[in-house]
Amino acid sequence: MRYLAYAGGIILKAAGVLLVLTAAIIWFRGRPNSQILFDAGAICFTIGFLLKRRSNLKSCFRCRQKVEQEAVTCHHCGCDFPTNIAESLSEPFYKKQENG
Repeated sequence: MRYLAYAGGIILKAAGVLLVLTAAIIWFRGRPNSQILFDAGAICFTIGFLLKRRSNLKSCFRCRQKVEQEAVTCHHCGCDFPTNIAESLSEPFYKKQENG
């Protein structure tokens, strides 16, 4: 269900951006009826943003797969996630493999 909410959030955000762009084009061409499209675009974008946030998924920085927000390791590639922000900034995004 989380993946469906994540995908729905992406689709609604894209639809919101397209509606706002369409409303802007209509408004620049002198049509006064663009307010409804602008409002619909803003609502779609907001709902999409909230759905994507609510899904509690994050991307693995190595394999780019979606994993749970609370996960310690990626279940696809086995990469360890940093426990805090300072640790994530101090470590490189790659790890050297030891020859042994």
